[in-house]
Amino acid sequence: MARPGRSGWKLSSRLLLGDAALAGAGLALGTAPLWLYAALPGALGVAAGALALPLPVAGWAMLRLPFSSRPPGPEDGLLLTPADAPALFREIEQVRAQVGAPALDAVYLNSECNASIRQHRRLWGGTRNVLWLGLPLLELLSTDACRAILAHECAHIAGRHGRYASRVYFARLQWQEAARQLARRKGLANAPLRLFMNWHVPRFLAASLDFARECEYQADAESARVCGVACASDALMATCLQGRALHEYASSLYADAAATEPPWPLVRLAEDGLLTSPRDQAEAQIWLHQALCRPTSHDDTHPSLADRLAALKVPQALDERATPAPDAPGMPGARGMAPTHALSATSRPLPWRRAQPSAAQEWLQDRRLPLARALDDSRREAAAQSLREAQDERREAVAAHHDLLRKQRLRALSADERARMAWHAAMLANDVDGATKLLRENLRDHPGHVPTLCELATLSQRQDARPDAAPDASATPGPDDARREPAQDAAEALWREAAAQPGPHRLACLRQLTAIALRRGDAGQALAWRTEADQLERRTLAEYTAAPRYEPHGLGEPELRRLADTLDPLLLAATGAWLLRDAASGHHVLLVLARESWVLRAVGALTGEPSYLRRDCQALLQRLLPRVQRNIEPLLLAAGDPLPAVCTDATRLRRAGA
Repeated sequence: MARPGRSGWKLSSRLLLGDAALAGAGLALGTAPLWLYAALPGALGVAAGALALPLPVAGWAMLRLPFSSRPPGPEDGLLLTPADAPALFREIEQVRAQVGAPALDAVYLNSECNASIRQHRRLWGGTRNVLWLGLPLLELLSTDACRAILAHECAHIAGRHGRYASRVYFARLQWQEAARQLARRKGLANAPLRLFMNWHVPRFLAASLDFARECEYQADAESARVCGVACASDALMATCLQGRALHEYASSLYADAAATEPPWPLVRLAEDGLLTSPRDQAEAQIWLHQALCRPTSHDDTHPSLADRLAALKVPQALDERATPAPDAPGMPGARGMAPTHALSATSRPLPWRRAQPSAAQEWLQDRRLPLARALDDSRREAAAQSLREAQDERREAVAAHHDLLRKQRLRALSADERARMAWHAAMLANDVDGATKLLRENLRDHPGHVPTLCELATLSQRQDARPDAAPDASATPGPDDARREPAQDAAEALWREAAAQPGPHRLACLRQLTAIALRRGDAGQALAWRTEADQLERRTLAEYTAAPRYEPHGLGEPELRRLADTLDPLLLAATGAWLLRDAASGHHVLLVLARESWVLRAVGALTGEPSYLRRDCQALLQRLLPRVQRNIEPLLLAAGDPLPAVCTDATRLRRAGA
């Protein structure tokens, strides 16, 4: 890869600066006792050398960082050998040879739905190349898709990628990991390294972001060269869709798990792997549309899915597969793509189902279950924590349901409260009929109530769509589909009524309407709903990623006094606190500026420890905010952070009598 002109020279200078500064400072600190003893006369030199004895420890930490044979963190996962999975290693060797990558020193299997590769320089020359493969990725994707992913990862260390590109790409990963490890090591021993990294790492990472994305584009192109554009694009889309499906599968697994025993998610996935989401191709297309709306932000190391597919020149195939109807008009694609033609008979299907056979079945064979069991066993503590979180969420939902039942005995519930009660009845007790009856009564008493419309439409589709009988959106309608039509029509009418009203719910309603239109083969209506939903989603994402805009809180004086009385200890410990409102979400935000001095900031920069005044403010926020009746988001500012212009005396909280 060619260096990108002036920005390339700037990046090269920062890359060399990092290594040179670490080497120079490390040598200076490592030999400090010797040259201090030699430079100063007599007893003064002996005393200075003795006082400098701890400095070689910091010097060695700086010297070994860019040349360590392993990353600063542990190499997690199960170490695989050719004897464990000979078919997998044969495939890796074939792909590696086709790409022109050097030999791998280690291959690890982990529990991520992802793959990655690392290259680390050794102190005396050479590199250590390590590949990580996620078992869920192998269980869900086909051999063709996984082969394209292997080619992408091997391309990062291949000769075609370029020594300069590989050096920059892995330097980014190394500096990021080193910064994370250093953040965990408090104290003065690493003060010189911390000062340098706090200055160098943010600047190097910012300068190399564009280059990192170019590396991803080049690795995608190499994957397409070796495996074909179709396989490379399928791998990108399948990873996106199956990753979301796996997340929902794991969430439902923990929600349904027994109270005492954490589930074995990877074993369950290897044994049956009945993923209930997406329910059909129409829902998978909705997921894909949502992913294609996400842009590449300025701080992303990987381009967005839309940009990566556009770089592979597959916009037409992408949109054709997203609209399974022979008379579909042109559809806007990613990154300003031109409208495309109708679906052709030879277009490839959307890779939304779990592959049969999967790469794990082909490459791991009879080692699938033992490896899945070993990975699950290594993550029992994390699984237990996830189970506790799921049980806490269920207990909170049960408590909220009981609270609504108590309120119902005392007074008539509001429309929102009745809609929440119906949701609890359907989700906690699986009483779909009772929830539907309650929602219809609520809609009769409160016509046009949006939460009720959406929940009733969802329950109508839930009764209609069984996972074992859900139709494929691309299949020919049959008798069962005809019986489903009344329920689909009822759900569509409810979604339409909800979508006609403004509010944040419209995006979900438009997505549901798109899926319904796709299921009945109405490509024109599906395109209209999808176009409107995409525009709304892009606008929502732009507002979410933009810098927050604050406005005055809008509260009255009595409520401000009550809030200030509750937060009085915090107002005493902080330099200032301002109550604002986020213009986009409407939520209230409390900006707190902790008391700090230049001495405390200097100590924090050297040791990595936050000042005790900042810790006190954090503890007070955690203790006092639950006592506030209003939902307020805290934001603790650091010294030197710019205050928004709306932080005036009118929005500042003051202590009583101040």
